[in-house]
Amino acid sequence: MKKIIFLLVFISLVGYLIGQYVPVEIVNNAEDYLGRQLVTRFRDEIRKSPSYTVTYSSDEPHFKVKIDTMDRYKGDYNYEGISTIYNYTILIAVNGIDIYCYSQLGYAGKDVLNEVAFQIYSDLDEFIETFKSYLIQLLEEYE
Repeated sequence: MKKIIFLLVFISLVGYLIGQYVPVEIVNNAEDYLGRQLVTRFRDEIRKSPSYTVTYSSDEPHFKVKIDTMDRYKGDYNYEGISTIYNYTILIAVNGIDIYCYSQLGYAGKDVLNEVAFQIYSDLDEFIETFKSYLIQLLEEYE
């Protein structure tokens, strides 16, 4: 049964993945200023990418990156605003269903937000490329 579900997901995504741009929805759950900057910088990475496009549509199958953040020193007024704790989750969204793929937890100071945004982008890119290769292998098995 699991193979059939995965096959249906793969078939749904194949048209979008083989096309010029892979749609990526970014869900911003940033509580703090640095977290919002991190999400913005990640969104900028997606926008300047030749492979991906930001999507706001929930109708088409797409990848979703959910970014949650909070101030690392929330409540400590001496250090508040210098570092953020982040968690990002990569999901596949198909017909209103989100399928968990990968997540990462970390923290970052304001001086490394660009590097962290690029790391999230790199993780997404690596995951999608691996996913595409599995998809191609699976489709070749069923031909």
